[in-house]
Amino acid sequence: MYNVVTKPTLIQHLKKSKYYRQSLGLIPTVEKNGDRIFNDKDEFNYFYSTRYNTTIYRQGNIGDINFYIDYYIHEDLMAFYLNTEEFIFNFDFNLVKTKGIDHYIGSLLKKIEVEEADKAKQAQEKKIEVKKEANPEKVFLNPGAVTFEDLKAYMELKKNNRFSTDNN
Repeated sequence: MYNVVTKPTLIQHLKKSKYYRQSLGLIPTVEKNGDRIFNDKDEFNYFYSTRYNTTIYRQGNIGDINFYIDYYIHEDLMAFYLNTEEFIFNFDFNLVKTKGIDHYIGSLLKKIEVEEADKAKQAQEKKIEVKKEANPEKVFLNPGAVTFEDLKAYMELKKNNRFSTDNN
């Protein structure tokens, strides 16, 4: 689920989408035991408020994309959030004018998906590391240079050889 935070004037452009649905939102704070605390029903609002120390207001959604207003954003930008990961884009008025708001939002989502796929691919490549060959003889030859893999290989060798000798 995506969450988008932007300034109030850019929300007016988003409202031109045929898929946009107005939302009255949730109250950012609720009263509990005589104190005002953050409303825990809107997890993203709580995350954003604690991270940036400001209150945002939900305006509507397009499918699974929730749109929020932050009155302290003065630049023409949109901040997309996928869980807690932030993607910031400058608002392209020319592209919105020529292709429409639906195409523009779709292109931004595509950029995010490509970037996430690249990050996942890089993380997978980091996991595929060449493992060094374990040497169980290092335990006796050079005990100071023994690695964990060497100890595992030594223990495995010892376990396999345990029943190979005759105890008769």
